[in-house]
Amino acid sequence: MTALLELQRDKSFRLKLILICLTVALSVASIYTVVSYRLAADLGLKTALDSLHRQAMLIHGELLITNKKAPEEHLAELIKLVYFNGHLEESELYIKITGPNLEWSIDHKMNPIEIDLLLSKLMLLTSTSLSTVDMPNGQETMSGKQFLWQVVRGDKYQVIIIKTSEYIDNTLTFVMKRLIITSIIVFWLATWFALTLSSWMNKRVQDKNDSLAHLATHDSLTGLPNRLFLANMMHPIIIDHSDPTYKKYEEFYSHHPKQGCLFVIDLDKFKEVNDTFGHAAGDTLLIKVAKKLNQVLDATQTLVRFGGDKFIIWAPEVDIEQAKNLVQRLIITCNEPVMINKLAISTGASIGLSHYPSQATDPESLILYADTAMYEAKQNRSGWSMFSERNIQCGRQRLKLRADLDDALSERQIKLHYQPKVSLKDGHIIGVEALARWYHPTDGLLPPAHFIELIEQSGRVQEFGRYVIANAIEQLDLWHQQGLFTPIALNLSPYNLLDPSLLDFTLRLLKNHKIEANKLEIELIESATSVNIEYISQSLNNFKEAGIKLAIDDFGTGMSSLSYISNLNVNHIKIDRSFIDGIEQDIRKQAVVSSVIMLANSFECEVIAEGIENKSQSERLIEMGCLYGQGYYYAKPMTAENMQAMLQADAALPL
Repeated sequence: MTALLELQRDKSFRLKLILICLTVALSVASIYTVVSYRLAADLGLKTALDSLHRQAMLIHGELLITNKKAPEEHLAELIKLVYFNGHLEESELYIKITGPNLEWSIDHKMNPIEIDLLLSKLMLLTSTSLSTVDMPNGQETMSGKQFLWQVVRGDKYQVIIIKTSEYIDNTLTFVMKRLIITSIIVFWLATWFALTLSSWMNKRVQDKNDSLAHLATHDSLTGLPNRLFLANMMHPIIIDHSDPTYKKYEEFYSHHPKQGCLFVIDLDKFKEVNDTFGHAAGDTLLIKVAKKLNQVLDATQTLVRFGGDKFIIWAPEVDIEQAKNLVQRLIITCNEPVMINKLAISTGASIGLSHYPSQATDPESLILYADTAMYEAKQNRSGWSMFSERNIQCGRQRLKLRADLDDALSERQIKLHYQPKVSLKDGHIIGVEALARWYHPTDGLLPPAHFIELIEQSGRVQEFGRYVIANAIEQLDLWHQQGLFTPIALNLSPYNLLDPSLLDFTLRLLKNHKIEANKLEIELIESATSVNIEYISQSLNNFKEAGIKLAIDDFGTGMSSLSYISNLNVNHIKIDRSFIDGIEQDIRKQAVVSSVIMLANSFECEVIAEGIENKSQSERLIEMGCLYGQGYYYAKPMTAENMQAMLQADAALPL
């Protein structure tokens, strides 16, 4: 079981606390009763012995001061007055007085045998202690009865008094009754205190427990549930009913969906926002996107932040068709602009989904399958994708390629192919664009779509940018040695421009190879630069001032306004191929291209049309005032050797 279940309410906690309090109260009451009883018994015994001592001293004193010739009668009256006054008649009593010409005793309800035994004990006790004490007293037990005794020895007379301790027994019985009543009151107060304390402590503990459970199962930034919460929520899907913990948390497993769909959502441009505006802006973006996504879901569906810019939605009792409708709403929501630092940013998202139980029957597999489908959607730029067995192969391929990236860079398996850019009027080559290709040792030739995103996710994008620049400059050097001075344009990620030493690196290579800076051109994707433009504009200006040319690639596909484009001091604007396809008949595309050409003229830069596939497209572009282009109509990307041969032939394209 995961930690969440360990934080569930312990219903036995209060009962245990009450039992502990009552046990303590009972122990305290018992100790109090025993101690009080013993104290009362000791105090009663001391009082009784003191009283018996005074009685013996009274008798002894009377003997000393009386002058009567017959003291027996006087003693009898005195004993009667002291002991037989109406309330002590039931006590057992033995008194013996000896002296000059006097040996008198009285026996009241005493057993002669007991008297003889007691006197024998007294003789033994008093003989051993006579040297220090001449008025010893004490208590003896015989035949289950308690006897108090007192001996007073004077110069003339000796007085021995033995009597039962019924007074002490009565007193202790009285005290015991009061102690029992007091203990009952104490126990009742302890019970009330235990109930009150247990209620208060139980509430405090459970409040803390609930806080810990919320902290452990929710994201501190967005307040959404996290992956621990998701794991516990989805655990009933594959719960083992023989597991002993199932019975303990049976109530927790009471809801078991018959089917459901899981969505993995990954924001497309979160890293750009985070790197450009800082982590605070990235956090704000995550919070706003989370609120927007939550508004799309109903009460049965759960949105979870899985980490970074990734969210997961678990939608129980949702079939595949319903999931497709939901994912469309999620795509629209993620494409809605979000205001960050007074700038409207459209992050976009790639979403993958998987279905329970047709595709997987455990949470881990559902998440893995949906995640794999999400990567396919991101790679295909399709917005969303449903998991299929083909996704498994794609996922394995991605993992394999990610592991092979180190060798790809260290062994220079990634090479540059080149596609010519031509003058549309005469077909002469005015420059080439460098396009990366991975010569994988087992998978063959891989286009950029298979590895560029992996490089960005691996955190090696700046290393790869320098790798491409170094290869392009080396190629320029080789061509210069052949008398070929054609410029090379290469694509760089905006993340590369955040490298503070990239320009120094580039200029140093150009200087080492004796290449003029204007022979190198950097192309930036407009959809990416639109978010970062205000932050990378200084870097772009530094490149431009150094003599390196700049171009905006795929213009028209981004979400930026023209005000951002106006901040870029670029040499070329490249119209995306999506506006060239079908331009011969599509009036709307013609209008877009015409607008771009007018915009470029106002910015004093040149337009290059991408993706020209046939002659009619080329002619239409010439009519609209576009001077330069590239595409399969002229030539496909080719190796450096083939490109060199084409440059040396100096032939007009298409051939």
